[in-house]
Amino acid sequence: MVSVSVGIFKYSLFRVSGVAVLAILILVLILCLTFTYTNGFQDGSSVAASAIGSRALTAVQTACLVCTFEFLGALFGGSAVADAIHSITSWPSRADLLPVLAAGLAAAVLWNFITKLLQVPSSSTHALVGGVLGAVCAASGGTQYVVWGAPNSIVDATGVWKVVLSLFISPLLGFVGGAAVLCVATTLLMRASVRVNSVLKLLQWLTTAAMAFGHGANDTQKAMGIITLALTALGLSHSYTIPLWVRVVTGAVMAFGVASMVPGIVRRVGSGIYNLRPLHGLATQIASASILVTGSSVGGPVSATQVISSCVMGVGFASRRKGVHWLIARDMFAAWFLTIPCAAVLAWALYFIGFRFLQQFTVACL
Repeated sequence: MVSVSVGIFKYSLFRVSGVAVLAILILVLILCLTFTYTNGFQDGSSVAASAIGSRALTAVQTACLVCTFEFLGALFGGSAVADAIHSITSWPSRADLLPVLAAGLAAAVLWNFITKLLQVPSSSTHALVGGVLGAVCAASGGTQYVVWGAPNSIVDATGVWKVVLSLFISPLLGFVGGAAVLCVATTLLMRASVRVNSVLKLLQWLTTAAMAFGHGANDTQKAMGIITLALTALGLSHSYTIPLWVRVVTGAVMAFGVASMVPGIVRRVGSGIYNLRPLHGLATQIASASILVTGSSVGGPVSATQVISSCVMGVGFASRRKGVHWLIARDMFAAWFLTIPCAAVLAWALYFIGFRFLQQFTVACL
């Protein structure tokens, strides 16, 4: 009789533990989708900014176009960026990874909302990387589970090095690319009449779509990488292949976030840095789309806000450098460089405030 009672108790405890761990997984998924939504209104506002700022498309037209191609980018954009994101940590595939991911995601979401209130174009990618690294270091008491990797080259770099190189080199490429595209376009259209502006505005339907596809492919994969880490930690997936339902849900949430774009960020990127005209908007979009699509194909996590803003600066510099509002650009650069350390500190604090207890409970359930 006693042995039967003990067996029933163990079975009940196992069921309670399993339900609790599943609840933590659901929490991670909710935070992941919330981060994707904040990414949508943060970086999605920058994707729409040049088309709206140059008056090539209306706000409604831009939102519909960007939402559609963000979703398509999530579906058909591959998985190279997701591989780069989940390769920055070597935490064993165990359930105790879930509270760590939750702390990192909560910090990234909080930072995105803070910058939204301040209407500062920040980087959601920086926030996610900083949050995950801060949470991993807090939970492990060191950096033993951080995969630093090696900066062999921009394309072949691994671990954290690959992410950092992608994030900090892409704005430089954006600045140079924006200036170069404008110089080539100006030379080709030197003898064109004012009527060419109508053609340039029509072309922005294509370039804005390409830019949105690149952003959707790149940024949704960051959330997908975290979700596959969580599924693998619970043994619900035995590989890092992204399930179709993850792509569909993440893409839909990203599109919804883009539809909630922040007018203040649109104004800052679209007209606050430089007063864009149709040719400037087209040059910005060609350079931005090239970098975003290339980054997605080679697995380089890039920040759409950084890339697009840098392209606008490059276009303005090549057109009339005195017309660039460098003070606004300075504030944006300051926000970018502060994001990783601030998100890391937030994640560290959030872990010790509440997520450490979840992790201790999860370890007890193993």
